[in-house]
Amino acid sequence: MDRSEILANAGRALLANKLRASLAMLGIIVGVSALVAIVALIEGASSYISERLVTLQPDVFQVSQLPANFLNINEFIKASKWKRIEYEDFLAVRDNCRECATVGAESDITGRIKWRGNVTGSVQIRGLSASMFDIERVDVEMGRFYTEAEEIQHSSVCLVGADIADDLFPNKNSQGPIGAELNVLGKSCRVIGAVSRRGALFGRSQDRFIIVPLSTLLRRYGARQAVTIYCQQRAGLNQDSVVDEVRSQMRVRRQLLPAQEDTFFIITSDSAMAIYKTVIGGFYLVAFLISGIALTVGGLGVTNIMLVNVRERTREIGLRKAVGARNRDVLLQFLTETIALCLFGGILGTTTGMLTAHIISWVTPLPASSRPLVAFIGFAVSSIVGLISGIYPAYRAAQLPPIEALRYE
Repeated sequence: MDRSEILANAGRALLANKLRASLAMLGIIVGVSALVAIVALIEGASSYISERLVTLQPDVFQVSQLPANFLNINEFIKASKWKRIEYEDFLAVRDNCRECATVGAESDITGRIKWRGNVTGSVQIRGLSASMFDIERVDVEMGRFYTEAEEIQHSSVCLVGADIADDLFPNKNSQGPIGAELNVLGKSCRVIGAVSRRGALFGRSQDRFIIVPLSTLLRRYGARQAVTIYCQQRAGLNQDSVVDEVRSQMRVRRQLLPAQEDTFFIITSDSAMAIYKTVIGGFYLVAFLISGIALTVGGLGVTNIMLVNVRERTREIGLRKAVGARNRDVLLQFLTETIALCLFGGILGTTTGMLTAHIISWVTPLPASSRPLVAFIGFAVSSIVGLISGIYPAYRAAQLPPIEALRYE
């Protein structure tokens, strides 16, 4: 039997028992669709996190009192009891770090903003040093960022996020919000710029903020506010050596003995991404366990259906062998039927899974991936399940003695 004849016989056998084939495919469809949907959502979330949540540039690291990993509650509670990183620490690192190209700092508070009787809801008030314009690469859509001279003078200037501009200045002219005097927690602040829209992160807007000079925020709302330090290394240097220099300076300022652990965290783009990859890896493990159970049940169903097919076609097998069919031909015929059955189920399952993932992404903030890899996983899994499920029935059919098969009633 040539390959075309084997494929034709497999197709005719499946079409002759449409209901049985459909029931056998049902388990494969459910398992593959669940796997594809979960993988599409995880891939989408992973890309989303890489692009938006992990915002540190490769040449930038931050020194923070709190860890980047908020999943370890014990570590978070321990860190919250440490001495805060303050503005003086930022100045010390800025003045003494020889391997740093630029050093910046940030401190955040929340509050309401007023303008001509309009009052916003809770808004993030970000205090940034002037150097953070280059470190964070703030995208100013309109106006300008403040200068170091304005920061030193504690100038009452600010930049607004896209949501604040939309809320307070819905009928903005060509100047937009530039020049408006906002009331920020009872203090006047003149708008000198507007930041480009950043979009939402898992359904939460990233544009409800204003930016003010760090020195202005500390002078007006509390000089002892905790700050986060951002260090940008010089070009061509190894980041580990820059991190070691900053760590040594921070340990000296905190008077830590050599045997004592750091009472601060140094977070790089790689370490931040590693945390999220660990979380994503856990999601993948759960996805494969859930889908594996469904596919195992589906594969056992396919095996049972194929065993029934072998029993019903025993005389046909005997007749084929009597006219010259080899064991290999019979084995390939039943194995082809099983793989074709699972592949068709895999196509339907992959389509259903991708559709389900995109429906979820439409009605929830969860993003979904449309990468070809996701579809390839569906096809590959269904092929493997078909091969494993069909080996035993096909082997049993191939080993039937021709004489006994012809006598089977």
